[in-house]
Amino acid sequence: MKKIFKTINFTILASSLLFMGSCKDFLDTNTSVDTEEGMALSSAGQLQMVLTSAYRQLYFNDQGADRVYAGLPGLQMYVDLGGADIISHDNMGGTQVQSYEYDPTIRLMAGNSDAIWSMMYKIINQTNKIIHAVPAAQGDEAIKKQILGQAKAIRGICYFHLIQNYQQTYMIAKENPAEKKGVILRLDPKEDLNLPRATVQEVYDQILADLGESKTLLKGFGRSDKWTINEDIVSGQLARVYLVMNNWQGALTEATAVYNKYSQLMTRDQYRSGFDDAITNAYPEVVWAMKFTATNNLGGSTQFNFWFNQDEKYGEGYDQGPIYSFLDFFVDGQYEKLFEKTEDRYQFWKRTKNTNTLVSTKWAYDKYKHYGDANGGVQGNTRPEVTLMRGSEMLLIMAEASAQLNNGMGLSYLNRLQTARGVKNLTKAAAGNPLLEAIYVERRKELLCEGVTGLYDLLRLQKPLTRIQETPTYVEGHYTWGMKNLYGWDPKSPNPTGTIPSNDYRFICQIPQLEMTRNTALTEKDQNPSEGQKK
Repeated sequence: MKKIFKTINFTILASSLLFMGSCKDFLDTNTSVDTEEGMALSSAGQLQMVLTSAYRQLYFNDQGADRVYAGLPGLQMYVDLGGADIISHDNMGGTQVQSYEYDPTIRLMAGNSDAIWSMMYKIINQTNKIIHAVPAAQGDEAIKKQILGQAKAIRGICYFHLIQNYQQTYMIAKENPAEKKGVILRLDPKEDLNLPRATVQEVYDQILADLGESKTLLKGFGRSDKWTINEDIVSGQLARVYLVMNNWQGALTEATAVYNKYSQLMTRDQYRSGFDDAITNAYPEVVWAMKFTATNNLGGSTQFNFWFNQDEKYGEGYDQGPIYSFLDFFVDGQYEKLFEKTEDRYQFWKRTKNTNTLVSTKWAYDKYKHYGDANGGVQGNTRPEVTLMRGSEMLLIMAEASAQLNNGMGLSYLNRLQTARGVKNLTKAAAGNPLLEAIYVERRKELLCEGVTGLYDLLRLQKPLTRIQETPTYVEGHYTWGMKNLYGWDPKSPNPTGTIPSNDYRFICQIPQLEMTRNTALTEKDQNPSEGQKK
């Protein structure tokens, strides 16, 4: 039997930490040991330690991770950099630029296609150990039930990210199960790792089973911190999964259950405060959030550092703001045009003072802003709080599902969010494609870089990626390196446009080289194409 994972690295915590301790305690603890794979998980305390390790990897992937692959906050960048709305300068290089420009190395088997794969399977390996050890472990049955519920939820979340990155969206893939293989379902820590790719349907069935069982197990579980997965987060995840599966009633039911508890949407000032303090300020609509601390950070490589978001009073240099900024991320001019100039979310300003014309011509965007360490000092360390799920997203899922069900509520839900965000010209289309398109636009406006739009929405909605390059008359467009790998791009055109057609495999990662080499159950026929709209 081939072994890919040899050890589990986990933080040493008191056995009651996950249920009674604080978020700060959990995140600040950095003492760790390497425990052999054969370690007997015979008590609830030991299970909790492994669960904590799974959480740490889910949120930070802090074992050699780089930027867009650094846990869920990193994937928030990755998902939207693959869309049309973010522009990334290349002054710092790295995975964020590669993701933006569709560099082949991010998706081909010999490149970085293993980054998401290895991260998620490492976490899955840990949750499998917990799931299989819980029945025989000593300890309070209620606590064991809560541990099991969280482990199943994390495993379901990981498989959902895997299937979205390594195969076409559900509504395409399920039509041809003989050809559309999903990912490998590893559900037992002791089973042979030489397993074939499960079908897309089998993967989604497992995701739904994990999340459904988790929801039951966590019913009534009272968490003390926003980072701890509870029934509400599981319902939100189910709503996301059902949205991809076009199970509109399921999406509506789950999203409504969450929204009813988190319906007090952010105020104008809260929305414009920087999105870095949702936990500290206890914003009512935040369902799920995590926090970076002194011992769990990316060395300043969070999206709060990448956005060109400095207040003008600080100047235009990398080190002239409250934290070190890479001045990399801007929003495309086409995205800016989606907003009314008077609505509360219109928080852009045109940079005209920077001497670099590749910077001064773009739209800066300050949804994500952070002011350094707890002392507020200039150039303090980046310790932001990251929002992972909000009531606004649930409201938008309710709107889309209702529009698809034609139950008469879709427009009302959409207008509710628009009103909260200060939109003056509310959408009036009551049904059909005009309403659905308005909802999709609202998702882009409301949820940019929250890990659910961008690439993921292009895939599930089967829409093409379309970017327009900057020109002398359209200076707010995409950089050349964001165009060169797209189809149809002609730099000599007066309006250079590049696309990736809907359902093209350039949106999808290939199975990593290491998996293809070590896993004897896989053959060359199991590999995803490198490009093309194969169905």
